[in-house]
Amino acid sequence: MYTIPSSRSETIAIPDKLRESLSCLDVVWSDMFQAVDINPEEAREHESDFLKGAPPKWLNLSEEENSTLVKRDGFTDLTQLIKRKKRKSCLITDVSLQYQPGSGGSTLSMQVLWCFRKDLRCAKVIDSDLDTKQLSKQVLDLFLLSNEKHAKQDRKTVLLLLDTKNKLDNHLQEDLIEEIHTRGINTDFPVVIILNCRTADFTLTDTLILNTRLSEEQIRQFKEKLMQQIRLQRKGQRKVTTINLLYHEASGGSTLASEVLRDLREEFTCETLTESFRTETAGNKDELTREIENTANGLLRIYETHNNTVLLLLDNKGEKLLRYLLKSLLLKLKRVDQTNHPAFIIINACWKKVVRAPGDVKLKMELLPEEKDRFAQKKLWLESKHKEMSQKLHAFNVMQGGFQKEDAEKLITEEMVNHIEKDTKSSSTRLLSFLALINSYVPGSHLLKLFCEDFISRREQPTDEENPKLETIMKPFEGLIVTYSEGEQEDQCIRLAHPMIADACLKILTEHKLTRFDIALDFLNSMVEGNESNYEKICKSMFITRPEGLMEKEKFSRLILDIMYESENYTEQCIYLLQLASGLFCKDPFYPQALARFYYIKVKEENKYSEAERWAKMAVERDPQNSYISDTLGQIHKNHLRKIWIEAGETCTDVENVLAIAQSAIDAFKDVEKAAENESENDTGFNNRGLFGFLQVCKIIHSRPFQHFEQKHSDFISDLRGDVESRYDFFEWYLAFSRLSLNKEEPDYFHEDVDESYRKYFTQTSQTDETTLNEKKMKSFGGLLHFLKSDINVLKRYKSTFDNPQSDNETQTVLYILANITLSQSGDPCEKTEDLQARLQKLWLREMKDRSPEFYLLILLLFWPDEAQPGITNPPNLEKCLRKMRESYKRKYQKYLSGRYLVPLFFYGKGKGLERLVHVSKLHQTALELLTEGDGRVEIKDLPRVNGQIRNHKVFAIRREKQIKVSPHDPSSVCKPGQVSFYLGFNIRGPVAYNIRYEENSFRGAYYMKTDRTKTT
Repeated sequence: MYTIPSSRSETIAIPDKLRESLSCLDVVWSDMFQAVDINPEEAREHESDFLKGAPPKWLNLSEEENSTLVKRDGFTDLTQLIKRKKRKSCLITDVSLQYQPGSGGSTLSMQVLWCFRKDLRCAKVIDSDLDTKQLSKQVLDLFLLSNEKHAKQDRKTVLLLLDTKNKLDNHLQEDLIEEIHTRGINTDFPVVIILNCRTADFTLTDTLILNTRLSEEQIRQFKEKLMQQIRLQRKGQRKVTTINLLYHEASGGSTLASEVLRDLREEFTCETLTESFRTETAGNKDELTREIENTANGLLRIYETHNNTVLLLLDNKGEKLLRYLLKSLLLKLKRVDQTNHPAFIIINACWKKVVRAPGDVKLKMELLPEEKDRFAQKKLWLESKHKEMSQKLHAFNVMQGGFQKEDAEKLITEEMVNHIEKDTKSSSTRLLSFLALINSYVPGSHLLKLFCEDFISRREQPTDEENPKLETIMKPFEGLIVTYSEGEQEDQCIRLAHPMIADACLKILTEHKLTRFDIALDFLNSMVEGNESNYEKICKSMFITRPEGLMEKEKFSRLILDIMYESENYTEQCIYLLQLASGLFCKDPFYPQALARFYYIKVKEENKYSEAERWAKMAVERDPQNSYISDTLGQIHKNHLRKIWIEAGETCTDVENVLAIAQSAIDAFKDVEKAAENESENDTGFNNRGLFGFLQVCKIIHSRPFQHFEQKHSDFISDLRGDVESRYDFFEWYLAFSRLSLNKEEPDYFHEDVDESYRKYFTQTSQTDETTLNEKKMKSFGGLLHFLKSDINVLKRYKSTFDNPQSDNETQTVLYILANITLSQSGDPCEKTEDLQARLQKLWLREMKDRSPEFYLLILLLFWPDEAQPGITNPPNLEKCLRKMRESYKRKYQKYLSGRYLVPLFFYGKGKGLERLVHVSKLHQTALELLTEGDGRVEIKDLPRVNGQIRNHKVFAIRREKQIKVSPHDPSSVCKPGQVSFYLGFNIRGPVAYNIRYEENSFRGAYYMKTDRTKTT
């Protein structure tokens, strides 16, 4: 009993004390249920509950009952991925399972853990508010089979399932690595494989990857998956959806996409975009916009003519064109009535030089042909086993039928409809409406049976001195409802059997004079009031959480958006609901914030801005330290200013009012900046919206319609110049050195608004906008780096700006050296490396305090040890340089860049002198993806591997008898001591090791082995 896999034998018993300490984990024992006599009736009841729609339990997966479950198509993909991952040499690795609620994702993840329970130490994170540091300790205890410092250890990889309704702290992997380092663990195999199970909305977008060298059968299967995704999106009610098809140039992806359009021409209006568009430049943006507008108008005419979903193929048109086209289509479709199908499903087919196999598995509410066969066979088996009862296994039957809306709607019988029609005020109808609402908008949520019984007792007359039972009251709908217990809880939960059944119930209810507003209002008044703490997460998901859109997040929650579509009187209804919720959750700032946003975005009355301001200020009062809450007040004033600009323009004469609004916006965004500064002291990330909102306001107030205000306006603008420049300077380095995440950059408008604000305030009469901006960029490190990504010829024209820098002027010298490095990237003549080194060395010897990270970066770039480099007399001490660089980074940038991805600026190349420095823009996009997302197997032909060594989980580059400490790009790849090689890059924090590979052979060169004589930096 209570055994887990062992590294020495098949299984080993876990000590009682250790087992009891694993409070965060639900461990799947290797011998689970083997020594237990399972009551057949109990097993049958669990099986029936699960097939009706209750969450899966481990008993459903036991060998005796295993034949109950159908393995969906993702099971094989997921188990194969895990088998590959467990052979990987790293500390932590992960596998992602993305699933639509109701598609069987939780069941599949548990099936996978059950499958591996005798091979890996499998555990599911218990769904609660978790301390990730405590969780990390327990996971390591399970890996070591010990929580005592010097106890005997038995190590085995932990397969950790994260399927929590609450989002776990993003720092879990960092905490796990920190705990591994604390315990001094070195390993050849993963300590933890995280199975990250999370919900996703594939009705909006998805990415499919087509590899090369596939068999005919594999190509057929891929084609089926593409058609599965198209049909899934057809079921949704989004106006535009996208499918990104990434394919290897030799895989025939373009042909395959065309074949799919041909096969589906009876179901869809199929079109291929054949027009070629001009490449965007600063000078032709207007012409490109007109081209895209014309294309969007033509596509809209096709849709309106056929009144059928247009399946549109874009073949290698690029991401930017897709974004522009989406923006245009979505804007035009706002004027089109809501339909029950998308207007456009866009297949964006892009070929890639290198296409990597997908590292995740997706589970959708659409069955593949092989899955349909497996479910059909299982249905016959269940019918023979459960007879007529099999018709009530609703969750299974909805899945078996292919997740069709019609199947879910048929489950609502005529008797149920009559009951709803007879009395919409009855306790049973109202409870059904509550369940339909929360299970439709928060799939997987539930009501506690205890609260439902309390609700009934307050409204029903007792009989025989007893309150009516829930089962009695809900008997008209009993087939749609499942009752179950979660984990160790004694309290029973109730929910509808499937999210699609919840949608069907909501549809019936709204057809019988119960609107979503009515149900939500009743739910807040009858269930939430008095029990707020129990409904906090459900209400926040329904009223506050904004779903992702194709371009950005939606403006409001899905429920609020649906109420807006449902009712002509939506403004008053939404305001009333949010006001009520704000009163119930009287300390939560997000409800008044949502209300403030609703007022200024949707309300049309004259007093909208004053009301929005009132609610925004209430939100700030509730959480005055939260910069994201404070930001709403600035957005209100900015929106008010923009409205005057658009509607009144040059006819506006109320200068005092306009400038007052502008000043209110500026003051609000300055408050956001202060709050963000205070927040960032804890290294939790910096909110840049205050700085950015300030620039947007300044851009609006400087626009042409307001320039006729003359002197007062001129003085106001003049007073803003210094603040505009300081915020522009911030974003110049902020955007040059970092981005949102590894695969996500700021939206296009972000860069455009920052640049535009500076041009407006600093362009002289004799200058063009571009000249002004280029001259500014010449004066900063981040600005010079910009020219490598835009137009290097601009830098060549301004080269004389940098000539003859004063030798004792550090700023001039740093820019002069970077300008030479930048020009060298395009092969242009530049100063000799030795001369640049001499300039830099002279400054280094001055030992100044508070130098910038940029200065130390140049020291590293120019003085990095190189065998081919001639000896330099008294070169800078790189150990000291790195220490000072880290101190400088921490002092100047860390609080602003914490949580963002630091982009590699240069890589160490194969040339000599400046030619060995390779700017990231000079690498092929494929090479960059492999560097940042690949592993030790990666080979980049343009870059050399640097030899190194790992000791005590620290990475050192070994160059010319020196060991120089570098940061690993992927900390989990540093799993044991040994000789390694890697690609060397440099970001604003210092040198970084990419694609670390453990080498089998000794280092080349005898001096590498003389560790006692090697200098450590």
